[in-house]
Amino acid sequence: MRLSQSSKYAILTLVRLAAAGGGPLTVGELAADGEVPQPYLAKLVPQLVRARVLASARGRGGGVSLARPAEEISLAEVLRVTEGDALFHECPFDPDPCPGKPDCPLAPVWDPLRAQLLAFLKKTTLAELAAKVQEVPQGGPK
Repeated sequence: MRLSQSSKYAILTLVRLAAAGGGPLTVGELAADGEVPQPYLAKLVPQLVRARVLASARGRGGGVSLARPAEEISLAEVLRVTEGDALFHECPFDPDPCPGKPDCPLAPVWDPLRAQLLAFLKKTTLAELAAKVQEVPQGGPK
């Protein structure tokens, strides 16, 4: 399984926002550390707003903020926005969408792993990730 650049940037941005108390921060402020290019983030934010992961407000004191507490936003929810539902259903061994044939010799390998991965993504929240990021010392691993 390989996630897109959009997923990476969305997670980095949302974790940063969660670590900053949920917002509001402007797109420029969120992109200031250089990890996420501002033009890319400007295109990603509306998707996250439509999915009700982020909320946005215009004007003085505006910006983007988490639509709900970070404890209520899971990685699975974020990845559904950036990757779509196919991420949770497609076989990683077949480049073409697989209909999930029960007689597939890979099903006994992949199906339990997919279930464990999905459970992990559903239970892991932005709050947990933000807490872990805050534990890493400056200049630590990225």
